[in-house]
Amino acid sequence: MKKKRRSNEKKFESVPAQQLELQLDDLRSELRVTVRAYTRRLEEELSAVSAAVKKLASKERPTSEEIYRVRDCAMMIRERRLRPEKGRTKDLRKLDALLSEIRPLIEKAD
Repeated sequence: MKKKRRSNEKKFESVPAQQLELQLDDLRSELRVTVRAYTRRLEEELSAVSAAVKKLASKERPTSEEIYRVRDCAMMIRERRLRPEKGRTKDLRKLDALLSEIRPLIEKAD
């Protein structure tokens, strides 16, 4: 009889573990969707900045203010300190902040 009790006890103990396992699978899929959406947003912002820079580069005579803004943006990008191999959210926040700072500068120059 002891064996039956133990096997029944294991069944009841494994039910919460199975539920947790399903919840973890759901969490994993939500993580993937969130990361894709975040990446897509950053890519779109980067594309907008790139398009503004191309438009500015195609001008025959950019103003001195536009030239200074482009130089400032180039310096900001050059001075970034990221360690992407570590996969830290800190680096994502830095990229997000950098793009947020650069975009208005470039679009004003446009």
